[in-house]
Amino acid sequence: MKAVTLYLSSMEMEHQASLALPAGTSQVLIQNASKYLNTASEVEVRLGDGVEVLSIGNDNEDEEEPTVPLALTAANRAAADSLTRANDELARLEAELKALEEEKAMLLANRLMPSGTQAGWSAELQKGATLLRTRLVAIQLATRQLTRQQETQKNLARRLEARSKPDEQVKPYYITVRAARAGTFPLLLRYGVNRRMTWRPRLEIRADEAGKTVQFISSGQVFNRSGLDWDKVRVVLVNEVRTVDVSKPAMEPWTLDSDGENDHIGEGRVDAFVVKGTAAGRPVEASQGTRYEVPELITMAAGDVQRISLPALTLPSRTEYLALPKLSDKVFLQTKVSGWEGLHLPEEAEVYYRGAYVGDTELQGQAYNDSLELSLGFDDRIVVGRTKLEDFSRNAGNQKRRVRLTYELNVRNLHAEPVRIKIQDQVPVSSEKEIQVKVLETTGAQVEERIGRLTWYLNLAPNASQRLRFSFEVEFPKDKEVNIIKHDIRIRSPKFR
Repeated sequence: MKAVTLYLSSMEMEHQASLALPAGTSQVLIQNASKYLNTASEVEVRLGDGVEVLSIGNDNEDEEEPTVPLALTAANRAAADSLTRANDELARLEAELKALEEEKAMLLANRLMPSGTQAGWSAELQKGATLLRTRLVAIQLATRQLTRQQETQKNLARRLEARSKPDEQVKPYYITVRAARAGTFPLLLRYGVNRRMTWRPRLEIRADEAGKTVQFISSGQVFNRSGLDWDKVRVVLVNEVRTVDVSKPAMEPWTLDSDGENDHIGEGRVDAFVVKGTAAGRPVEASQGTRYEVPELITMAAGDVQRISLPALTLPSRTEYLALPKLSDKVFLQTKVSGWEGLHLPEEAEVYYRGAYVGDTELQGQAYNDSLELSLGFDDRIVVGRTKLEDFSRNAGNQKRRVRLTYELNVRNLHAEPVRIKIQDQVPVSSEKEIQVKVLETTGAQVEERIGRLTWYLNLAPNASQRLRFSFEVEFPKDKEVNIIKHDIRIRSPKFR
């Protein structure tokens, strides 16, 4: 075995060898492939020029050819060596138990004194009774302990004996080839193995005190679930699921009906991200790397687990405070990392700020953006509040109703230095022609009309505060129920004058 490529839920094994072939058709026996290989159709065989692969299967075409015994693997040989040592230990325990049994028999045989010799032997008799009492107890305790060790050693020997034999589940594969000439040819054998969790990516994101640089420290916990030992194997880690089916999907007509049946894929695949442009308006082609080749060769026994450290990377970043008063009274400290393209990003990461653990954050691995946004936790030195000042509702003619809402946002900087903060709120957007929304006031916010998002960027001096007000009207038919106002909930916060 020369190389192993580990995906998130499978692996790809690669073996290399030299193969001496005569001219003409031959059948080659492949032994000691992974027992988790599903079918021979998943095996890829490559030989040198002048050799053609005719078929791959589990059947021997030559019925007269004797069955080749399964070869011993390195794990089989190691288990056989351990079995020899276990049997030696069993022999030693058996000898000790035999010696204790003989000693006990000798003591019991000499516990009676000859008749006529009891007079004047009281002191010696007392010594003999003490010896008999103490030694018999010691023999019994030692026998019990050795018996336990013997049983443990027998169980170990049984397990080692099973592991010292070739695995009967490992199926031999026969490859029929045709060589144009006799010679020695390089053989490459590659196949996939479906095994759950072959490696688990782990990422630590550490921001410095000022938040101007962010360090990405990656590692991977590798599980050797191939059933084979790895001896100086090249390992490649891939942060994605291995795709086997490469057939082209067929796109059926998108038909609409009112029967309520969901008999079509509908909108189909919709990404949870959008392509954002740079300052020049050009889309950023951020191709996130998912493949990493471990520089050193890896040696692992079957079933072992090993942690592999990946190179750390330090990138520039800039911090920014973000407040979403409608959703939370917390102010988030986040940093935007540039140059993140090519990182091996898992779905989650552990975030550390100022050397302390902040929490876990989800990473959008497919986000096409010019910067990667990371949350560094909350900042209680910036206070934000949200107050509803007006929720006025009245009839607008005989057929319509009009609702007007006004909110005020209050933000104060308790830091000893100025801060820049981004505040976001929203106004509703209409999904029906009969429902009309009119924005009345935004206090200079940037308005994204399509989604109704309001964004303010504030530069607050130390101990300074600022108020932001926005209002809107919603007009809709009286016979429609549009839930806008929650009269039973009044959101209040302090106002910083």
